[in-house]
Amino acid sequence: MKRTAIIGNAPEFDGTDLDLDGYDRVVRFNNTAGLGSTSGTKTSELVLVSRGGQPAEWLADPAFTQRKAVRDAERVTLVFPPSEKPEDECHAEGLRERLGPLGKDIGSIDAATESRARASLLAHGALSTSALSSGFLYSFRTLEAEDSRSSSFDIFGFGFDGWDGHAWSAERSWFEAAHKAGWLVLHPLAKR
Repeated sequence: MKRTAIIGNAPEFDGTDLDLDGYDRVVRFNNTAGLGSTSGTKTSELVLVSRGGQPAEWLADPAFTQRKAVRDAERVTLVFPPSEKPEDECHAEGLRERLGPLGKDIGSIDAATESRARASLLAHGALSTSALSSGFLYSFRTLEAEDSRSSSFDIFGFGFDGWDGHAWSAERSWFEAAHKAGWLVLHPLAKR
């Protein structure tokens, strides 16, 4: 069975006593908090938000493609597909242009999957205006697409409250329900 570690960006996550690099696949997000210090050194897949200010900053950074996670990842998944709508502030094409010469397998999460993920999160108490976090949307898509009999998913570094545009309590509820259903193993953050 292929073992996948999906590592979120909780600033308080400390996995130094865990063998995170021993997983078959390690998935990280955006600025990869803890990479090289508290959450291992391996990145098999890098998931990047492709709308808003964060990807604009990456595109403006000449050293972006030299980051360890960008260099090491075999696959890059953009959270959103390309969009022509000005209000989306989409940078998917710019990221594809910047990452393409590196020879990475580059994909994106399609709008239909985003819609199903949003409906699932609404059932856990999210508002219809809440933005979906990269970690939630990727995890939803992965669990929907992959056979849990051939893969196991361990979730680390999730559960903190980040940007206030996300529905963090609804996302925590979704992850807890997925854990109870046996779809993934949620490793909760240590209580403070």
